[in-house]
Amino acid sequence: MKYIREAILCILIGTIAGLGVYGFFLYFHIDIYGWNLGLIFAPLAAGYIETILANRIIGENIGAISAFFLFIYTTFYSFILKNPTLGFNIITIGSIAVILQAAFPTSVNYIIFSLGFGIASYVSGFFKKVTNHVYNKMLGYYEKYVLKEPRMLDLEKIEEKANYEVPIFNEKESNDNINNLDFYFLTSSDLTNLKHEAIGIFNTHAIIRKNKKLNLSPQELENKALYELKKGKDECLIKLSEEIKSSGGNGVMDLEIQYGLIGLGGDSFQINAIGIGVKLFS
Repeated sequence: MKYIREAILCILIGTIAGLGVYGFFLYFHIDIYGWNLGLIFAPLAAGYIETILANRIIGENIGAISAFFLFIYTTFYSFILKNPTLGFNIITIGSIAVILQAAFPTSVNYIIFSLGFGIASYVSGFFKKVTNHVYNKMLGYYEKYVLKEPRMLDLEKIEEKANYEVPIFNEKESNDNINNLDFYFLTSSDLTNLKHEAIGIFNTHAIIRKNKKLNLSPQELENKALYELKKGKDECLIKLSEEIKSSGGNGVMDLEIQYGLIGLGGDSFQINAIGIGVKLFS
């Protein structure tokens, strides 16, 4: 109860002080183009005095409630009671905006500078241009100093796209090539019905870097990525068969194909082909 009494006292004194400031501005007609400056300074004075008293008496800020009361009173007195025919124009809009700023500085500043500026920048595309510029700069430094590759200029990208067509993966041709290897690819680990000799575990991989230099559409980039993945998978299988053959085998069992992302920000694909090399007997 003591806390409530002290809080009410601070709010009351702040409200009275704000009313005094507002009366002072009204009495001496301190205004600009008919708009009394007390609409700004009265809530500010009330909130300031209440905050000072609350910090000294209670030891904490209670939220400048008197400023809210002064905002309601000054708005009612100026726009409804004394001038109900003021109308809706640029002056009243500016007045209300300034009053809201004085009474609710945190909320209004958030709306103006966060939401308002954010929406405006999104519509205009300002932030997108800035972030794209920063991203391209960082990517250029990465390619130049880390990958040791020169960054292509925009004209080079346009020229490369003009001369580039997304390849179409010929799955039948690729399967025929693998089937003609005279090699057995088995995903099963159960070869009890087949005479075989295990040679060892073999692992081959292929790394495919995402090509961001080509100025392609999302659909073209997706088709190109699928082409590269299928091609890389078959390359892994061919290399796996060659390694096992060089060790005296003619097949692989428990075959597993793994796909993953590696590199800075996942800028490359890695494909692994893992299996147990075996020698099958007829």
